[in-house]
Amino acid sequence: MVVIHLAYTTIVNPPGAQAILSHAQVWAGLERKARVPQDFVPVVETCEIHSETDNVITATVIFKADSAVAHARTIREVCTLSPPCRLDYAMEDGSTATNIISMGKGTTGDNELFLTFIFAWEHPQLVQGSDEAKEAEDQHKTVGGQTDAYRK
Repeated sequence: MVVIHLAYTTIVNPPGAQAILSHAQVWAGLERKARVPQDFVPVVETCEIHSETDNVITATVIFKADSAVAHARTIREVCTLSPPCRLDYAMEDGSTATNIISMGKGTTGDNELFLTFIFAWEHPQLVQGSDEAKEAEDQHKTVGGQTDAYRK
């Protein structure tokens, strides 16, 4: 079994960005991502929301058939929203994902906006060091491009 641990931080408003996003806009994007992940995550085919109470969303996510990221084609997940800066996903197979909005020192000063993705993806069908494990890890690393979806 392979567990892919990955953390990736990206600047929300890099130099040359066409649209400058506020913290509130990024948070709204994360809330939307929890409900409609296929608009943000290319390997997600569809999502069905089962329940939404307070700050907890329970859903079933269906991954695209050709996705190496998908540990299972269909997975049930619980997303806990902690406004205004954090989403925690817990998947039925033990995998987890966290999305965090933070402020820090960047190219424009001390109040730069960042988005961090943290994953622990369990892949029981993969063998450590295999080509398939490397492909899954490479696909997980594509999360940096997600910030473009918040500008739409």
